[in-house]
Amino acid sequence: MHFDPIKMVKHENALPKERTDSKFLLRPIFSSSPALQYLFVIVVLTALTLGGFLFDPLIGAHSTAFIFLLAVVALAMIVGRGPTLLAATMSALIWDYYFLPPVRVFSLNHFEDGMLLDLYFVVAYVLGQLTRRIWSQEQVERERQERATALLLLTRDLTEASDLEQMLENASRHLDHAFKTKTAILLPDHAQGLKRQPYPAGAFTVDEQDRAMALQVLVQGTWSKSVNNIFFLPLLANKEIHGVLGLKFAQLEPKGPLWDYLEDFNRQIALALDRHRLREASESAKIFAESERLSKTMLNSISHEIRTPIAAIKSAAGNLVEFKEAPLSASQQTMIAEIQEATDRLDRLVGNVLEITRLESGQVKPKLNLYDVRDLIQVAVKETKKELSRHQVAIIVAPGLPLVQMDFVLTQQALRNLLSNAAFHTPPGTLVEISAQVAGDALVLTVADDGPGIPPESIARIFDKFYRDPSALAGGIGIGLSVVSGFVTAQDGQIEAENRAGGGASFTIRLPLNKTSSIIHP
Repeated sequence: MHFDPIKMVKHENALPKERTDSKFLLRPIFSSSPALQYLFVIVVLTALTLGGFLFDPLIGAHSTAFIFLLAVVALAMIVGRGPTLLAATMSALIWDYYFLPPVRVFSLNHFEDGMLLDLYFVVAYVLGQLTRRIWSQEQVERERQERATALLLLTRDLTEASDLEQMLENASRHLDHAFKTKTAILLPDHAQGLKRQPYPAGAFTVDEQDRAMALQVLVQGTWSKSVNNIFFLPLLANKEIHGVLGLKFAQLEPKGPLWDYLEDFNRQIALALDRHRLREASESAKIFAESERLSKTMLNSISHEIRTPIAAIKSAAGNLVEFKEAPLSASQQTMIAEIQEATDRLDRLVGNVLEITRLESGQVKPKLNLYDVRDLIQVAVKETKKELSRHQVAIIVAPGLPLVQMDFVLTQQALRNLLSNAAFHTPPGTLVEISAQVAGDALVLTVADDGPGIPPESIARIFDKFYRDPSALAGGIGIGLSVVSGFVTAQDGQIEAENRAGGGASFTIRLPLNKTSSIIHP
């Protein structure tokens, strides 16, 4: 049976009830007890025989035969096949013995009497077959309607449930009513496979042996029956198992059409659990997206607001250095230098926060053009001149480098962050080396140092946002390298970090070459 919830109609808020009214007029009486049908036939024919003694003298034996035949027809409409044949046999014998001359003797004196007697059995057999067929068709139709209604009400209650608990309570109630069973629903648990006990809406608890069987059903995805006569069925929807349904039947176990009916129930419950999971995931995604949006908006707003006073502090500190009216003492000059250095660091931090915000919001769109790699390196070194002032700097550019298609600003900011990072994490006097060469179809830019290197456990996370190695020096919030990775990735490039064999760390940027350009720098 296929059930389409789109075509649902409103029903009363109740489980399906037994039909007490029907458009079918033919229905067996005492259908649960064939013995009562036989008794009913005997009582009716006995009463008809007593009545026949009254009207037989008025209408004659042959007319009385038709009255008995009519009684057989009427009984065939409301009793089963066996009682109908009994009615035909008794009517024939009673008519022949009590009403057909000579009375109280079994005899047939005319051919017509024999035909009439045979007609009793023909009519009884034909009517019995027709009545049985009508009853069967009516029963099938009634069961089909009741099951369709039950599925309709189940789907409606599962859809309208306000939470998971109400949903499973509705499912258990419908299953108990439709299959005369006790229900237990076990939901997955990431730690143990299945939760220790069924959901509270269930009608019985599950021991460890049955739980192991249910866990096997969850893993294998096929139904099974435990030693305690509990059926476990996987709640499968969209190729994912959302739990296990346990059923303990009070009467007959489901077979044939009843099993198909149970699978329809099982499928609707599994689909409801799948919808609940998707709804929860969607709500979590919305909350997360809204949280991210608010945090980005706040960071963007705060960062811009901070840059204004930073610029004012930086300008004031510069003016103090150039103040000529009164000479500054050495301590005053030192404090001004510290103010300038702290202001520069704060300005870079706010800049990195802004760049992270731009990257995550998708506002970074690289503007690719052909540029000279030497110019790129010179600008990056010039902007980090102050940070590198206490280090040795070596620039190695391979001869004959072509003009490279890149976003000059993004790549220059990436190099600047790498140089600042090397200056901050290496001792004064050590070497910081910048190299550029072509390897295959990519431009390779490398920033290497002679510092302590990167702890092996941190290499895989070194470009993660807000990640800082526990042994790193104080200062920074761990977004500089994340900005570098974002700028390089935006240009379809790659970046990697590794420790050098002789000590220190190296960061390598790979940018794809413009294959249509043949311009070579001398």
